[in-house]
Amino acid sequence: MMTESNGKKYQRRDSRFWRRWVTQRLINRLQKGSVETRTYILQTLGKIGDESAFPVIINAAGDSNSTIRRFAISALADLGDARAIDTLIGTLDDPEADIRLAAVMGLASFGDERVENVLIALLNDKDTSVRAQAIISLGHLGSIQALPVLKQIMNNESNEWVRRYISQSIREIEGGFVS
Repeated sequence: MMTESNGKKYQRRDSRFWRRWVTQRLINRLQKGSVETRTYILQTLGKIGDESAFPVIINAAGDSNSTIRRFAISALADLGDARAIDTLIGTLDDPEADIRLAAVMGLASFGDERVENVLIALLNDKDTSVRAQAIISLGHLGSIQALPVLKQIMNNESNEWVRRYISQSIREIEGGFVS
């Protein structure tokens, strides 16, 4: 006789089976499709969250196509696997700002001390959007160690919107931000 708890156990097992099955099919198609198809596959692999996709997504983060790299970086963040931190940090020297921006957004989902240090270093990035996202992320992380740096760069920042983000992050870190 099947009880309700047995039914849920089988349902969880079936769910894992199908998640793994779909993941493997997507992985098999990843190298064969167009750029558009590959980006959808990477996005889906990140959302499914099956850890068997991790090595394939890591590999895609080093692809020669910047669109594939950007979607792979986002998929790594979606997986939420801390093993991705080093790869995400490694993409921060990419010459393309949208790749660095995706990496900053991905890193912000990890509350790791290494992440805070990297985000603080990015406060000097030449791209305004990367700087702004690093500032926003430090505020959301409540990075106490970023506070003096944020206060220091406030006076030197020429972009009005970035100054607003700095001010908002300072308030958030100091506990004065109400969301």
